[in-house]
Amino acid sequence: PDYMVPGYFVFIDSMPLTANGKLDRRALPKPDVARSQQGYVAPRSAFEQRLAALWEQVLHVERVGLNDNFFALGGHSLL
Repeated sequence: PDYMVPGYFVFIDSMPLTANGKLDRRALPKPDVARSQQGYVAPRSAFEQRLAALWEQVLHVERVGLNDNFFALGGHSLL
């Protein structure tokens, strides 16, 4: 299901644990959404604009640039 597909990936050295050895979800870092928006290059040709519009629709993202990665934006082979 779509709600189980990660929207962002955050790489960390180790998982924060509680005193009981369980995952401490509150201690996990928040995704840096601003970082994923850096380096935006707008689609130029009609084909690029159409492809970007399709990605935006399928991936439910605000904008897609030329340098964006389908999988980094949450895409996968089942879409």
